[in-house]
Amino acid sequence: MNDELLRRSEAYLDGLFGPGAGGRHTRFLEHLDDEALREALHRCHVMEADVSVLSVEENYLLGLCVLAALRSYGPAAMFAKTLAHLGVPRAKILAAVSRLSMWVGPIQAAEAAAEIQRAIREFERHGLDSLKAWFPSAPEDKHG
Repeated sequence: MNDELLRRSEAYLDGLFGPGAGGRHTRFLEHLDDEALREALHRCHVMEADVSVLSVEENYLLGLCVLAALRSYGPAAMFAKTLAHLGVPRAKILAAVSRLSMWVGPIQAAEAAAEIQRAIREFERHGLDSLKAWFPSAPEDKHG
């Protein structure tokens, strides 16, 4: 993988979640055996960092809605927590999910809303620790 791509991806995540978050997320992605998939995910981070047209918040809100519509609730929940971390009001996140009902139906939107509400409550209780699946500690961090 291109060193510059990795540097930019990690710098974006450090800016969003704090120093070291980019490296921790890279370690998370290293569990994926396919180098091309890891690189594609880092390229997504670099694209997210470009706020010339869409803000980071708008990008995550769009992603949350697409993931929820696809019933990919785990990543959608992490996006909801990220939005809460970025200061997006709970009401805005839930309104976006509720509007899924126009495209995917009210039952599916209600299922998505329940998952997202649970994720937001978890973030409200545990803060950034609720995102630790994406940012595992380094083995040496566990002992120090």
